[in-house]
Amino acid sequence: MRKILIPVFLFCLSPSIVLAQFRYDMPTVCDTTAKVIQSLETNFREQLTWSGKHVNDNSVYSLWTHKKDNSWTLLKMTPEFSCIIGVGDQSTIRLSDPV
Repeated sequence: MRKILIPVFLFCLSPSIVLAQFRYDMPTVCDTTAKVIQSLETNFREQLTWSGKHVNDNSVYSLWTHKKDNSWTLLKMTPEFSCIIGVGDQSTIRLSDPV
């Protein structure tokens, strides 16, 4: 009986694992990297705060922030093109040790 219950129990768990997956298709705005950076610096007065290289495709994620109004923009960048993948406000920066 125990041999039958374990596979049945595991089968019952599998739909919850499938349902736990997350996919969100969101609109993105892309342009040349030079134009995107110029717009962030000139129009929104945001400065580069953090960047990190993606391990699979050598693109760079970068976080741009405005210190006074706490706005932020998250980019995925290549040397040629950049895409805005997130924007917001109420940013806070908590840096103590590198992650």
